[in-house]
Amino acid sequence: MRIVTAPHSALPFAASQPTDADLSAMLQVQVDAGLDVLTDGQPGWSDPIVPQLAGLDGVRLGAPHTLPCGIVLAARPIVVAKLRRHHAPLLAAYRRAAARTARPLKVVLTGPYTLAQAAEIATTAYRHPADLAVELSALLALDVTALVLAGATLIQIDEPLLLAHPADAKLLRALLEPLVDAAGDAATVIVTTYGADAGTCYAQLNTLPGDVIGIDCVGHPEVIDAIAETGSGKRLALGVVDAAAVDEAALARLCDRLLTRYGHDEVWLQPARGVRDMAVLATVARAGAKLR
Repeated sequence: MRIVTAPHSALPFAASQPTDADLSAMLQVQVDAGLDVLTDGQPGWSDPIVPQLAGLDGVRLGAPHTLPCGIVLAARPIVVAKLRRHHAPLLAAYRRAAARTARPLKVVLTGPYTLAQAAEIATTAYRHPADLAVELSALLALDVTALVLAGATLIQIDEPLLLAHPADAKLLRALLEPLVDAAGDAATVIVTTYGADAGTCYAQLNTLPGDVIGIDCVGHPEVIDAIAETGSGKRLALGVVDAAAVDEAALARLCDRLLTRYGHDEVWLQPARGVRDMAVLATVARAGAKLR
């Protein structure tokens, strides 16, 4: 079985607006840790929502707000008019990082369902979060197309708020299809949840479009049981390490249990989302080396 080790998404930068040298150093930290796949670490991202919505025409920022799944916003986006976009920050960030590493680089973005659920709607242009989500799906599909044309081969779409509304899995499938279609055969698409136990909707996650399903496992016994007992319809990216002190023997036992009925020839190992301790990256790499 091929083991792919990777970070999840955000990594701790010393500066909110890092220099090119800072970015190169962050990429090198991941290489030195032994990871197979890198991310740019999302420099300057205070949370996974605002950086993607704040740059759109039709959005203003409101008061601090806390979402389900442990997502804390310094300012909640408020949609006040039909959305328009005039630049592509995800593309610019990818190009900046890709120019500084030869390793595979994973682009991480928050998906249309979670962005729409996180926003407040204060316009008749969108009467329901689902309407807003459809618009965001179309905009993000354009981003994915541009990223693939620029050479991106790994795209992670985070949809944590599905875990707060598991009955919306059918809606999420429809919203993700334009993004997966935009990636085509040129890129691997990883659809990821985090922040809560995905056990109750694990079966639905396996029906989502995309190539790999990302799930936080550490501290979530229901989804661990579901994976161990039923296997997986798709390849998995398993969040197996958090910020707590890691017992590597326990980590090995967890990986063995998760792979009991796993029938695919590749699995991803990564930290749980929200881990800001760089030491966990080396732990993930060592776990992957042992499984190999």
